[in-house]
Amino acid sequence: RHAQTTTKYVELIIVADNREVSRGQTALNIRVALVGLEVWSDVDKCPITQDPFTTLHEFLDWRKVKLLPQKPHDNAQLISGVYFQGTTIGMAPIMSMCTAEQSGGIVMDHSDNPLGAAVTLAHELGHNFGMNHDTPERGCGCRVTVDRGGCIMTPSTGHTSKIHHYNIKLSLI
Repeated sequence: RHAQTTTKYVELIIVADNREVSRGQTALNIRVALVGLEVWSDVDKCPITQDPFTTLHEFLDWRKVKLLPQKPHDNAQLISGVYFQGTTIGMAPIMSMCTAEQSGGIVMDHSDNPLGAAVTLAHELGHNFGMNHDTPERGCGCRVTVDRGGCIMTPSTGHTSKIHHYNIKLSLI
């Protein structure tokens, strides 16, 4: 009777089998483990504005002061429904993984396809690990054209459903 008006919760655990995990391993031998999910259903816990620089600064401050003492973790990414100014759909400090002050990023949920935010989040994690955008000058240009999806560290792909993985030179991280 009250099924439509009562909030229900689903406690979910996702399990990836060995074959799935093996598919995702790269030469870097890094696995990302989700250790927490925080949903701000009532009010945002830090200021989130259309200015991505301000939002990133505020989020990283909140992470350091509030989130890190509550739940130890290496990195936090904010997924936001706010549309950032300009062409920015995500932002993260480069070479900041595991630092208390800067290990995190912001991601705008910019697509009806959830893969869009997921790819942007992976891109921002790449920045945290020290990766810059793909450029031929750096010796790691993406060999997949933008119309075919580009690569994770391509500055802007325009096609979120066809992103390709590629080996990254360890010396660039």
